[in-house]
Amino acid sequence: MKQLQVVIGANFGDEGKGLITDYLAANSKEGIVIRFNGGAQAGHTVVTPDGMRHVFGHFGAGSLAGLPTYFSSFFVVHPLLFQKEAVELKQLGFTPEVYVDPSCLVTTPYDILLNQVAELIRGTAKHGSCGVGFNETITRSLADEAYRITVADLGEQAKLRQKLDLIKKEYLPERFLSLGIKEIPDKYQALLDNENLPRKIISDFTSFFEIVNLAELGMLNSFETLIFEGAQGLLLDQSYPYFPHVTRSNTGVKNVVSLLKELNLSNESLEIIYVTRAYLTRHGAGPFPGELLEKPYPEIEDLTNVPNPYQDSLRYGLFDLNDLQSRIRLDLKNITAINYKLSIALTCLDQISDQARYLVNGVEVRTSYEILIKKINELLLNQDFYFSFGDTRAKISKIKRS
Repeated sequence: MKQLQVVIGANFGDEGKGLITDYLAANSKEGIVIRFNGGAQAGHTVVTPDGMRHVFGHFGAGSLAGLPTYFSSFFVVHPLLFQKEAVELKQLGFTPEVYVDPSCLVTTPYDILLNQVAELIRGTAKHGSCGVGFNETITRSLADEAYRITVADLGEQAKLRQKLDLIKKEYLPERFLSLGIKEIPDKYQALLDNENLPRKIISDFTSFFEIVNLAELGMLNSFETLIFEGAQGLLLDQSYPYFPHVTRSNTGVKNVVSLLKELNLSNESLEIIYVTRAYLTRHGAGPFPGELLEKPYPEIEDLTNVPNPYQDSLRYGLFDLNDLQSRIRLDLKNITAINYKLSIALTCLDQISDQARYLVNGVEVRTSYEILIKKINELLLNQDFYFSFGDTRAKISKIKRS
C-alpha cells in the first residue's frame, strides 16, 4: 500500500508548507515530491537541523531530505528561475533529480515583462502578483495554440523560435492593449528591443530541457511514498471570491484528486495536511479579514517574505477558527470517490507570546496553544496534528489521534 500525503496552505500562503514537506520527506520511504499547482513563485523555506537554509521556488521542498521532484501537468515551468535555483542548490551540495510532465506550460521573459509592467502601472490598485509571469503564462497559453509553449516544445528549436517570434510580433501588442498599457518603461522597452533576446531565450530553454527528465505521470507508480506539495493557500485559490487578488490555479485538493484518479490510486488513503501559522499573514494586495496594523507578536521574524516592488511588505493578522473550518470543509467537497483522512499542521508556535491570539466568529480570544489545538480538533475532527516550535523538521511534533 502506498503512502499518499498532500500539503495544502490553509490561508494566503506562507504558512510553513516547505517545513512540513521537508518533515514528511525526511520520514518517508522511497518517496518523491509532486508539485501539483502554481509555479516558480512558491517561496517555500526549508532549514535543515544543522542550519542549512534554502527557499524553494521550483524544486520540491523535500530536496534537502534527498527526495526527487516531479512537475505535474498542472505546474508552470520557469526555465530561467529553475536554472538559477539549480545553481544555488549545487552550491549547497545538492543536485536533486527532477522529472517533468512534457505538457507543462513554460514561462517566457515576455510573460515576466508583461506581469511586472502591468503590476507597476497599477500602482495602489495592485493585484498582489509576485512578478514572475505565472498568470501571464496561462493567459497567453489560453489565447491561442500558436502562442502556447510546453516543455515538449523546448526540444524543437525551429518550432520554438517560430512561437517566440509570433508572441513578440502578434501577442505582445495585443496583450499590452488589453491591459491598457500605452507606454512601456524604458528598461522594459530596452529588453524588448534587444535583438539577442530570442537567441538567449532559446539557449536557456534548451539548457533546461537537457538537464531534466521528461516523464509521464505513470512514472510515479514506481515510488512508495507520494508527497503532493501545494503552493499558495486556500484563500488564494482561483475560485475564491477575492478576484483579482488570487492566483491562477487550484490551491486546494482538486488537482491532487485528478492526478490520483489518473494514476488509478483512488482506493488508496490520502492524508490531507492543511497548514496554518499560529497567526495569519498575507504578502500582497487584496482583502485581509483579521488584519492588524502591526505584528501580533513581537517575536515574529520572517527572513523569506521581504518587501519587493510587486507585493510590498508582509501583512499580519489573526485567523478566525470558524473561517478556517469553513474553507477547509469547502475544499474537501472537491474529493469524490477517494479515501482520505484530515490532518492539521500548526507552525510558528515558537513566535507567539504567553498566549495564542485568534478569532472566533470575529471576536478575539486569548488562550494557551494547547487549548487552540483542542479547539481546532473539535471544529475539524482532524485525525492527526502536527505542530512546530521552530524552523526545522527537528522542531516538529505529531499528535496521532487515529
